[in-house]
Amino acid sequence: MLDIPEEFYPFESTEPFKECKVCGLDLSLGTTDYFVEKAVKNNIAYQVKDIVFEYAICSACAQNMQQSISKESMQNMQAFFSNQQLFMSKIQAHQQGEGEPIEELLSKCSLHNEPITEMSEYMMLGHFRGDKMIATTMPYILGGRAMDQLSEIMSNETIDEMNRFKNEYFGGPVELEDLWKGKPVFL
Repeated sequence: MLDIPEEFYPFESTEPFKECKVCGLDLSLGTTDYFVEKAVKNNIAYQVKDIVFEYAICSACAQNMQQSISKESMQNMQAFFSNQQLFMSKIQAHQQGEGEPIEELLSKCSLHNEPITEMSEYMMLGHFRGDKMIATTMPYILGGRAMDQLSEIMSNETIDEMNRFKNEYFGGPVELEDLWKGKPVFL
């Protein structure tokens, strides 16, 4: 168990997420694992980051969400990630305790090594329990190029389900909804 990097705290907070976005479970008790996903719009010229959406989701709700992914999409995503040698070697090294420091992992796309400072958009995902990060699960960043690649291999059914989830729990300004429409939610 590691301290949670501040990048995974809610926007404008100095503490970890407290509840599951879907069921409202109190995550601060430390009795269940949860995941945090953030979508970031990066204004490179002004070096300003905007959080498009962010949430914590308990492992039970994440599992239910994963079950809504079509079989075709799940197979395509598994094949896609299995073929990403850099990503797979990073995961293996991390699980063996020989991986890059967390700060390094969170500074670039886990698939293409592109620095987040050069990406116009990216998503980040981490695994937690209470106020700690699960050390054996590698946190990762997916840049716009990786998200586009994943979007291309997902079924329309899965993309519709991901858009339903985002609309139900986030809504928001139309210009931001259009920006992330069809982009995967990874949990």
